[in-house]
Order: sequence, then structure tokens, then C-alpha cells
Amino acid sequence: MVKLLTLNRFPFSLTLRTKLVLSTAVILVVACLLLGWLFIQQQVRSTAEGLRQSGTLLAQHLAQMGRFSVVAGDTHRLSYLVQEILAVDPVAYAAVISSDGELQAGFGKGTWAEQFSVQPSGQRRFSLTNVTSPPRLHSDPEAPHISAVQLKGNRPLLRHNIEFSLQELMSIAGGSELPIVYDIIVPIPQRPFMTTRDPALGLTLDERVDELYAGEIQRTIAPALVQIGLSTSRLQHVLRQLLWQATAITINIMATGLLITLLLARRMTTPLRELTQAATQLAAGETVPLVAGNTGDEIGTLTEVFNAMAMTLQAREHELRELTHTLEDRIEARTQELVAANAKLQELDRRKSFFVSTASHELRTPLTSMKVHLANVRDGIDGAVTDDQRRSLARVEANLSRLQGLIDELLDLSTIEMGQSSLRLEPVALGYVIAKAVEDLHPLASERRARIVISLPSDLPSVSADPNKLHQIILNLLHNAIKFSPPCSTVDIKITSLRNREIQISVRDVGPGLAPEEIEKVFQPFYRAAATPKQAKGAGLGLTIAKLLVELHHSRLQVETTPGEGSCFYFVLQPALSKQELPSLQYVPIADTHGV
Repeated sequence: MVKLLTLNRFPFSLTLRTKLVLSTAVILVVACLLLGWLFIQQQVRSTAEGLRQSGTLLAQHLAQMGRFSVVAGDTHRLSYLVQEILAVDPVAYAAVISSDGELQAGFGKGTWAEQFSVQPSGQRRFSLTNVTSPPRLHSDPEAPHISAVQLKGNRPLLRHNIEFSLQELMSIAGGSELPIVYDIIVPIPQRPFMTTRDPALGLTLDERVDELYAGEIQRTIAPALVQIGLSTSRLQHVLRQLLWQATAITINIMATGLLITLLLARRMTTPLRELTQAATQLAAGETVPLVAGNTGDEIGTLTEVFNAMAMTLQAREHELRELTHTLEDRIEARTQELVAANAKLQELDRRKSFFVSTASHELRTPLTSMKVHLANVRDGIDGAVTDDQRRSLARVEANLSRLQGLIDELLDLSTIEMGQSSLRLEPVALGYVIAKAVEDLHPLASERRARIVISLPSDLPSVSADPNKLHQIILNLLHNAIKFSPPCSTVDIKITSLRNREIQISVRDVGPGLAPEEIEKVFQPFYRAAATPKQAKGAGLGLTIAKLLVELHHSRLQVETTPGEGSCFYFVLQPALSKQELPSLQYVPIADTHGV
């Protein structure tokens, strides 16, 4: 048996091509952004480092050239040297500052020239002196001190980081120019340049410099600083170009990657789409042509397998269609045979029921006549009868009664099966019907020394039933329970009011019970259970007639049984529409126990 699985389509499902393109685009974007950012960071660091090294060389050159001018107090010479340094393109300002913060010489370009001011005392002062003062505790006092300064509202502020942030890079890429400079401070060396050997000239001095004299010169040189600011305008211009170039490269890589991805996705999805369409047609029972697959990869292999499967399925479908036509003809012929056989069986069943009904009617009259004559002989009307003859006549009369009961059961069964039995529904008092059935079974109960226990609720309503047929149902169930229960046992008949106002009637015995496979067979005519005692008499029609009469009341006779412990037969009746006055009984039917 083949089960077809239906795939639920989501309302916002994506195709394989879309998923492939989106995933590739995300990978390309992340890769390009990461590589571009790393490239830009490397270029920024390299360019900034080169700029800072150039500024350091310029500051060291100014410090060496202006060392003796500082010692001699030649401010004119210092101004000339500062202006020479200021003529270099990236230099924004240059200044020579004494150790006490006094400006000895200094100039600036553009807005940075405004940072040089004249004090009321007539001395000039540089505003960055206190902002960018180098730390006093330094591992190498002669090492250059590099920091970044930014103008905000014509006020210089020291930056905590000399690198550009991401927000500043985005601003630079947008065309903005930030007033940021690299401030480089180099101390003017205090040691003299006289050495015992000059490697450049290759000259050796015969006389060594007196160490005491050298210390004296060193003490006469006042410590001073050279401060140079390098504008990052050129650096920002280079960064702007790098950013735009990286953006252009990223866009080109993404466009190329997406184009290649689209081509690959099309090459992959086109055969899959053709396979899907062919599979849909094949599922609908249509004949599909072979799907072309020349990719030479896994999809090509899948296409070949699908073509082979489609050819096999179509061949089998053709065979099944031919077999279906043949089966239809055979089924039609067999159906006609079955209809004819069923009609024949129905006719035979009708004839059987008619025969049983006719035979029962025909046998009932001579049996009645035989019983009358037998009673006359037994009573001595036709002459004196001995005791042995009277006992023989009693046994004959008992067998005639048994034969008459069997004929009555056959007649009732044939009447019900032929549909000639009808119901006369009326309100019926269950207590009266049960009492009458118990009274009719008194001889059998006495013979078996059986005890019948009746349980009735105090507020038992009338039920809607045919009184005669209800009496026969209860009589058959009690007769069956007494017959299959061991001698000196108890048979329970219980009336229960259910929640839906229905009335349940149950008869329980303590007989041998039924096996699970016998539960459905026990209601069949002439069936005898495997545990039925050999001495048990009867044709096996009592439960069958009871079941048919219960079904006439639109109910169902059911059984609960346990092998070796007994069985309980029960059915349900509807309450009467109107309450009827219950007939007075000779016993009290309120959960009392009566032995019979």
C-alpha cells in the first residue's frame, strides 16, 4: 500500500535559487566588508605611521639645527629654521619651546596660526603647550612624544586615540575633512656633538675632550622642546580614496559573485524544475517524456534515475490498466454469479422459513390432539391404568411437552425471520413481567434447586415494550441461566436505571462461561458452546430468539463472560413516555432476594 505524502507549502517559502543567491550574497558581503575593513585599517596604519615618521625626522632635524641657536638665544635664527620646516607641505605648525613653557620661536598655517598669541607682557605663547605637554616619567627622555590633537570650536583638544574611529572614517568617506593633526614633541639634545672619532670624515682627534669641560657645556645648555604638528588632510584624502576604491571593489566583487551565483543557480534549478514538473505529471497519471539532463553531475545522475523510474512506472501502469480491465470483467461476472447465488440462497432461506412455519403449524395440531388423548388415558377415562402404565404415560407426556416447546421455538424463529412479527409497544411494568417469568420457570428451578435473586430499584419507571415479547425475552434468558448453572446455584436478575434514563436488564449465572471466540457464535441458531454439559437439553434457539426480539425493540443483547465463572446477558430499554400505575405484586421488588 503506497501512501502519498503531501508537502505543506509555507506562504513565504523561498525557492532554491533565491536561497542560493541570498546565502552567497550574505557570504560575499561579509567577506568583502571584512577584507575591505582589514585592508583599510592596514593602509591607514601604514600611511599614518609614515606620516608620523616623517614628522619625527623633521622635528629631530629642527632640534639638531636649532640646538646652538637655543644656547646662544638667537631667536632670529630659530624663526628662520622654523619657517623652513613650516614650508614642508603637511606641517601645520612648528614651535621651539623652552622648558618653562615660554615660546622662543613658532609659526602656524591657516587656523593653527591663531593658536600663537601675544601675552600682555609682550611674550608670545602657544596654546598647545599645556595641552600636549609630554609626560615627565618616560623611559627615554630623548624619545619623541606623539599625540593627536583636534580643533573643536577653535579650541585644541587632545585625543585619547591617535587612530581614526569607524564613525570618523564614515565621515571622511562622505567628503568631510576633520581638523586633526599629529603633534610630535622632540627634546633638543643637551650633549655636544664632539666625539673622539667622526666616522663621516674619518678623522681622529689627537686630543680628547676633557670630561669636565664637556659637563660644563652640558650644564650651560638650557633644556628645550621642538613641537611640530602634521596635518592629516592629505591622509584623510588618501583614506577617502581608499574607502571609495574599497567600496567599488566590494560592489564589483558582489556583482560578479552574484552573477556567477545566478548562472550556477540557473544551471542547478532548471533541471530540478523540469524534474518537478515531470514528477507532477507522472503523479497525475500522465505520460511524460524523458527529461534531458546533460550536466554530468549529481543532478544528471538524478535525472537518469528519474527517467528510468518514470519508464518503469509507466510500463507498470500500462500493465495495471490492462489488468484492471480484465479484473472489471471478471468482477462483473463474479458479481452476477454472487447475485444469482444470493437470490438462490434467499429463496432457499424463504422456503426453509416457510417450511419450518408450515411444519410447525402442521405438527402443533396432532401434538395437541395426542396430549389430550394421552391425558384421558392417564386419567383413566378410557379404562383403568396401572401405576407402571401411568409412569410411562407421564414420560410420554413430558417428551410431548418438550417436542411442543421445540416446535413453538421453531415457529417463533421462522415468524421473526420472515418479518411477520410486529411489536405492540405500551408502558410495561418490569416487576410484573419478571414475576410472571419466574413463576413460569418454577418447575425447572425446583428441579435444578436453583435460587433466583431479583434486584429492583424503588423508583422503577415503566418501560416502552411489547409485554408478551418482553416476557419471552426474560423467560428465555432465565431459562438459559438456570439450565447452564450447576445445581443449588443462584441466578441474579437485576434492573438498573442508567444516567440517560434508560433501563438496563441483566441476567447473571454462575455457569461454565464462554470462550472469547464463542461470544458472537452463542447467538447463532442451534449453536452449543464447547463447555455445555452433555446432559443439557434444548435445540439452542432460546438466545437466538431473545436476541431477535431485543433487536425488534431497537436495542442489542450483549454478554459479558469469564470462562469458569459464568456469564451476564443484558440489554437496555427506553422508559415509557407517560407514567403508568404499576400493578400490585405479591412480593416487594426493592433490592430484595427471593429464593425459588
